[in-house]
Amino acid sequence: MQYDFYNQNNLYKPALAVKARERLHTILFKGISFSSVLEVGIGFCELADYCRKKGIEWIGIDANEQLLEQARNKGYTVYQAMMPAFPEVNEKCEAIFASHFIEHLKDYQEALEFITKSKELLKKKNGKYLILLYPDIEKIGHFFWQDYTHSFVTNKKRIEDMLYDTGFELVKSGRYTSCFFSTSGLISFIGKLFPYFLLPKKIAMFAKLSFQQHSYTIGKITMNKPAT
Repeated sequence: MQYDFYNQNNLYKPALAVKARERLHTILFKGISFSSVLEVGIGFCELADYCRKKGIEWIGIDANEQLLEQARNKGYTVYQAMMPAFPEVNEKCEAIFASHFIEHLKDYQEALEFITKSKELLKKKNGKYLILLYPDIEKIGHFFWQDYTHSFVTNKKRIEDMLYDTGFELVKSGRYTSCFFSTSGLISFIGKLFPYFLLPKKIAMFAKLSFQQHSYTIGKITMNKPAT
């Protein structure tokens, strides 16, 4: 058996989810600027499609051959690799983006290795930003363990501290629900009252995921603090 969360037969994902993801990226990237980005864990190419619309060069890394093939069919450049080891990347890379990836690493040592190698690649490419989205166990509680491949426990403080200790300056860090930021706590609270039992199983799971409050952290390479 091979774990495949992105098997589309197991998921319900309405067109509205694509619009929500676009809004999430627009708000998340406000105040930072980059013309090229490397995404680790490409999903269904939501960020790739967003970048294509915005004129941002996108390349991706993933271990899932099915997802990589879908990206290739759309004309995207992708690499197959099992992280935290980066492949040799030939393209420009001003930012590295990883959405709900870091919690799948084995432990804090692998997570530190990933962040450290991200910094090394960014410096090599004259890049700047590391953008991380992740489940926050302080907010989602037992729901963190619904995915049995979640191994490294993430919360906002842990990720912020890891970025600091590896030589990143914190640009911004906060919480979001779906594509909402300042109201994410309220929306998540409303989600706790929602009657999911009235919905079909796949739709109910999508709704539960959409109401969860997660965290994001963006770090910028600073030249005056060496990695520890």
